[in-house]
Amino acid sequence: MVLETKNLIIRQFEKTDDADLLEAMECPLVHQMYSNGFTAIDKVQGYIQLLLQEYQSGKVRTLAVAEKSSNKLIGSITLDVLEFFARAEISYWINKSYRNMGYATEAVKAIIAYCFDALSLNRVQALTSNPASERVLKKSGMIYEGTLRQYFKFGDTSWDVKMYAILKEDYSSAKGS
Repeated sequence: MVLETKNLIIRQFEKTDDADLLEAMECPLVHQMYSNGFTAIDKVQGYIQLLLQEYQSGKVRTLAVAEKSSNKLIGSITLDVLEFFARAEISYWINKSYRNMGYATEAVKAIIAYCFDALSLNRVQALTSNPASERVLKKSGMIYEGTLRQYFKFGDTSWDVKMYAILKEDYSSAKGS
């Protein structure tokens, strides 16, 4: 699967993404999402190898977000599809050097369109505890549905997350206008 937008290519990870992925791990928030395990290039390479094996088996869940002009990895987006319920949950990150450029919103919008147009899903949702990510979700057409109290726990710290979602009917209405 490859999705192209004005500025991005959303594609499978490649072996050559290792240095860019390690660079992104310098951000504590991104690093935490991977259980603080990516501290050396060999660990990043092992993770990419696992993704490549998943792709070979037909499972495409985690995708690279690359700058279109250079094909440089600048982020990642994960799509967890539950076909039985016709829904998907997305999560994403963008390298701190590429934030506030509209890339996250562009990637999320592309994945939402893919979910509704190609996969015929009825709902796409995302969880966030980050105000910047919350703005991305709103700009992408998602609607705040509520707060899940102490939904995540890392070490001794628990925190609340906000649930955002967009339904196919919301997407179709916005697309038609």
